[in-house]
Amino acid sequence: MKLSRFILGSAIGLVAGLSTIYLTNQKKAQAPTWMPNGRLFDDFSGVDLTAFGVHVTQATADESAVVLAQDDQQYFREGVMTTPAFSLPEFKHLIISWNALTPPKTSVEAQARVWVNGHWSDWHSWGHWSTNLNSASVEDDISDPEVTVDTDTLRVLTGTADKAQLRAILRSSDPSQTPVLKLLGASVDPVSTDLRKDPRPISIDRVLPAPAYSQEIRDPQLAPGICSPTTISMAVNAQSADILPEEAALKNYDTSYEGFGNWAFSSALAGSMGYKAFTVYTDLNGLRRQIQDGFPVGVSVRYTNDTTQTELPYVENAPGATFGHLLLVTGFTQKDGIEYVAVNDSYAASDETVSRLYRLDQFDAAWQSRVAYIVRAPYNGYEQIMQPVRFAVDVTLASDQQHLEIRQGGAALTMAPQPTTQPEAYAKSTTTVLATFDDATPAATTAALPMTYLTIDESGRVAFDLSEIKERHPLATSMTLYVIRMSQPTLTGTLAF
Repeated sequence: MKLSRFILGSAIGLVAGLSTIYLTNQKKAQAPTWMPNGRLFDDFSGVDLTAFGVHVTQATADESAVVLAQDDQQYFREGVMTTPAFSLPEFKHLIISWNALTPPKTSVEAQARVWVNGHWSDWHSWGHWSTNLNSASVEDDISDPEVTVDTDTLRVLTGTADKAQLRAILRSSDPSQTPVLKLLGASVDPVSTDLRKDPRPISIDRVLPAPAYSQEIRDPQLAPGICSPTTISMAVNAQSADILPEEAALKNYDTSYEGFGNWAFSSALAGSMGYKAFTVYTDLNGLRRQIQDGFPVGVSVRYTNDTTQTELPYVENAPGATFGHLLLVTGFTQKDGIEYVAVNDSYAASDETVSRLYRLDQFDAAWQSRVAYIVRAPYNGYEQIMQPVRFAVDVTLASDQQHLEIRQGGAALTMAPQPTTQPEAYAKSTTTVLATFDDATPAATTAALPMTYLTIDESGRVAFDLSEIKERHPLATSMTLYVIRMSQPTLTGTLAF
């Protein structure tokens, strides 16, 4: 049996094959998905791989997806999927998206080149990305005098561009594993902004239900910088996923950028959970159409709630001031004749105050970037990978009654001590340890439960004062522990009191 029949098994911690459990045969593509100011290639079954692929092939169980080809029953270590070139409105800024599954020891590198000043630019990279390896965008992309990529955005430095071509490099250091490429896409901010607008007017009065998470009450070492993964968590959890913001953050960290806000990485994270997700430049009608279809949208904003802070757009009812922030748009509504945008803004101080109404005109000014995270429904057959990968561990109270002992496969787990505030930069050893208790009111998602964050001491053990916990949770009879690690599966176990 071909290895490609097992391309999802280890990605979700199962041995069963993709073809037998998750996917039915997919329909062949008639044409790539088209957008007024971009292009999505979301079905590779209609692409001529003899012309556009090197050492890649359609997946056996999902012909719309591309995997590494095989040689002597082993996957090639590297393969390339290139799209045909395509025309775009004249632009100076381009963002790209990809959806891929990256089992252990595999990664994807997305690249683009653009037609600028009458010729093709160099190929420019968005770095290497994986949910099971540390990801990094490209630093100091300065070799091309006409085009550069700044973390997640290609910028045309001289003149303008009007065509693009994309490619994805699939890599594996494990002969039994391959990445799975589901989507490549690009969106541009046209020089003529009218071309960005959706020409089909739409008026709606609808607010979608979505989980409301404050980033401010999350792990203190992560909280200040995780608006983007928190927004993605709310977006996917609105569609029956159950990922913690810290889990999303530690799979979304860009080691070059040293932050969690890489637009391409964020939409790729949602894509890795089986959702069709991509980043675009759009307008208010574009947001309205997503809400009409039932999908909340992440957007990049800057604002202040201080009328004297004139360098930022003023938004009444905003929780503070920010020069760059992601929030989730959940709807549009009217109140007393004024149109509002309904949002879940993770900058709020508590989960209870996350859901807010911002005046449409003020929101419009704050959304200067026109960047949006689109998270659509899961791909057909991928519904069962919507949940984060978690491995069970044994959790017991140490004999000193002051620490927890965590064992995985019988081996004691030790971890690096963690800071209690945001560090200068995060390391591969960055870990969040949190607990929930069975005395809490049931919630639709785990992230909505009250959290207790535990510290890792200098000996690499989790500090735990049972008497203090019982005092704070007198009705609890057990707790569930989550050990969330950088680019690794979460560990979870239960301790009975």
